[in-house]
Parts: sequence; C-alpha cells; structure tokens
Amino acid sequence: MGREEGLGNVVFPVGGGGGFYFPRRAFPADNSAMNASTRSALQAAASVLNGAKSRGPRTQAGKATSSVNAVRFGFNSAHLLLPGEDVAEYEHHMDSYFAELVPTSTPEAVIVAQIGDASWKLERLTKVENNRLRARLEEELEKTGEFKSYDNTRTALAMMTGFVEAVEAIPSPPKDAERTSIFLTAVERIVNVLRELPGLPMAVVEPLAAVLKLAQESEEKDRIPPTIYEDLGNMARVVKGALTMKLGEEEARLGPLRERLAAEVLLLEDVDLRKLEKARRLLENSMQRQLELLGQMRSQVASARPEHQAEAKELRVKLRLVK
Repeated sequence: MGREEGLGNVVFPVGGGGGFYFPRRAFPADNSAMNASTRSALQAAASVLNGAKSRGPRTQAGKATSSVNAVRFGFNSAHLLLPGEDVAEYEHHMDSYFAELVPTSTPEAVIVAQIGDASWKLERLTKVENNRLRARLEEELEKTGEFKSYDNTRTALAMMTGFVEAVEAIPSPPKDAERTSIFLTAVERIVNVLRELPGLPMAVVEPLAAVLKLAQESEEKDRIPPTIYEDLGNMARVVKGALTMKLGEEEARLGPLRERLAAEVLLLEDVDLRKLEKARRLLENSMQRQLELLGQMRSQVASARPEHQAEAKELRVKLRLVK
C-alpha cells in the first residue's frame, strides 16, 4: 500500500499506490451628587436586591434566549464569564474593587459588584476593539500590491517546500510510466509558476527547468534516471533558498506599510466598531451611575473606614459572584 500526504493540488506518486499532494479609557475619580428627582439610594439598592429575586423567563425557549443575550461579545450577557475567560482572574479583579471601595452593607456590596463587573466588561470590550482594528488593518493590507507580491512568494515557497520534502522523503524516482508522467507534469507546473513570479531571477529558475527538460527527454520513458531525479531535488533546494530570501525582504517591507495603514484604518467606517463604541458608552454610563449611587448612599449612611475591610471581604464572599 502507498501512503498519502496532503500538501496541495498537484499529485506526486508515493510508494506503491498513494500520492503526495503539493500546495498550490479610566473614569473620573470625583462623583457628583445625583439630582433631587433621583430615587433615594436605599430605594435603588432595594430595587437591585428585589430584582435578583426575579424568576425570569418561564418557557424553555425564553430561558435559552435570555441565557445567551448578546453572547457574541458578552457585554450584556447574563453570564459573567465567556468561554476562555479565567475565573481566578475575574475573582481577583472583583476582590480589588471590594478592597478599594470597601462596602459596609449588602446594598453597597451589590453596587460595588456591578461596578466591578462593568469594568470587567469594558476590559473585554477593549480586547474586542483591538482585534477588530487589527482585522480591518489586515483587510486593507491585503488590497495592496506589496501584500499580493508577498502572498504569491509565500505560495511559491510552500510549493517548493513540499517538492523538496517529497524528494527527501522518497529518494528514488517513480518506478512506472504513469507516476513518472504525473511527477513531471507537477514539476512543470511549479516551474511555470516560478517563471511568472515577479522579482525572482530567472538565473534561479532556469537550472531547475533545464533539469526538468532532461528528465522529460530521457530515453527511459517510464522512469526518471536517478541522477536526474537527484538533480531535480538539488535545484529545488536552490530555488527554495531564493524564495525564502525574497519572502523575508517582502515581509520586511510590509512593516512600514502596515504602520501607515493603521492611521487610515481608524478613519474607516465600520459597523462592528460603531456597535462596540455604543456598548462602551453604555458601560461607562452604567459605571458612572453606580459610582454616583454609591457616593449618595454613603453620604446618607456612613462613610467606609479602614476597619471595615474585613466586613467588605465577608460581603464579597457572601455574594458569591462566580460559582
């Protein structure tokens, strides 16, 4: 039985019956007091606590819908963490808010927990924004002639790498006419691709083409002479080396181009980025409201003092935000 390896669209025979496939923002510290029309702090806190008792959707469809609300980015989802987010990191994040804001009652603790959770979602949003900007940058980069030249060279190098690996893995030429024909046809296609590749010196390509011609004109029609087969491998290694150097030079030129395009990408209209900016404003406004509510509550009750650190820790554990 022969064996097969997936390397692309061009088939090279392997063994007795298989084939090789060649690759063709921070928030203000000062919190202004809420206006007189705002509900009292205690009423607001009571609403938060009572809301936690809600039974939510009753049907299975309703439960499924609400459980994955905005799960694409998780900015409004009922789930505190998305797949891939670390529970211990989230707990540490929340602990830092409880240690800094030191809630001294359950209503204060609920507000602090909401502030910390909104901050976590803002950090998540920033990561999504950065990823989206990088994706837009790559989209614009791929439209340039420099990238297209780089991509063509990369494709040619992948083909040559597959060719070299096949010859090294199978040191002897195909043993019948059919596989010999398939092999030579594939090599001829590779040579044609190399000849059409801008910037690759013909002095690198033609030695490979010359050896290929010797193989095609060989008197042994059903088999490539071993010496010629070996020469094909050697010439392929030379071409691979030249392509590697060419790819490195073209990749280096992409760096300055990517920097120039970065500023232009920031000015592009993007539906996803507009949605992310809207989500950021909602989260920032939510944090600001909760900070104002916490400030008003403390002005009505008692300010948190250092001796309440232990109590704040107990409240944090009592809430058990992550299970």
